[in-house]
Amino acid sequence: MLVTLANNQTIASGSSATYTYSPNSVQKVFIACEDADWEDSFVTVQIGSTTICNGIMSYGLMGLTVLQSNATQNYGSDGFLVLDFGNHECSSQDNLYVTVQAVGELTALDVSAIVDTPGSAGPPIRLTSYSDNTFTSQNNLSALSFSSAKAEVNEDAYNCEIRTSISSSAPSLISASSYYRSSMVGSYAQTGFGLLNVHGVPLSTTYNYSSSAATNTIITVEQMGQSREQSAQAKQSGRLAIAQAGK
Repeated sequence: MLVTLANNQTIASGSSATYTYSPNSVQKVFIACEDADWEDSFVTVQIGSTTICNGIMSYGLMGLTVLQSNATQNYGSDGFLVLDFGNHECSSQDNLYVTVQAVGELTALDVSAIVDTPGSAGPPIRLTSYSDNTFTSQNNLSALSFSSAKAEVNEDAYNCEIRTSISSSAPSLISASSYYRSSMVGSYAQTGFGLLNVHGVPLSTTYNYSSSAATNTIITVEQMGQSREQSAQAKQSGRLAIAQAGK
């Protein structure tokens, strides 16, 4: 179901605000902002003490949104983000926390979420931003690259070595830009991002690229583990929903 965490909020320059909800499960978070400074803000999402979005630049999340949700961005001063977290089952003590860190003042900020969706038994997803030039992403499903200076990367003539346990390649960041443009919807900042890989199954994946590249940030989409209790909770909620629908 759709729930509202905040409407028409203002966050002062250099400040942050946290919006919360107490769900049984979490699937998606939506953030909308009618302010020219929205791209420079940062978003952190936690479920209880577990971080599932680690202070990621909104500009980068916008690039991911265009891939994951088919949401076409509009040019101008407004921004819209969709953060898809698969399905996270929450314990009774776990709240959802969405924190937005403003660089410039943000106005007309709206935060909402899809929670408690029966039958959402899929794995939980984490979004992680890396600024290191060499790192390993565990249980990796895909990766998006960009410049935190919001520079174009379609002529970023450096290679990024990508290694898993079953394959390796070293595509140029120019090629990653082409892959992104082939997969995105609309035309907003189409030369500002690169799609490095998409895995059909979660794989430990190592990235290595030059510190001289314009690209300096990679957002990974990672599958998280799910306990037996969380899996049982997801199945039980689905069974209850079916039972209620049959009455």
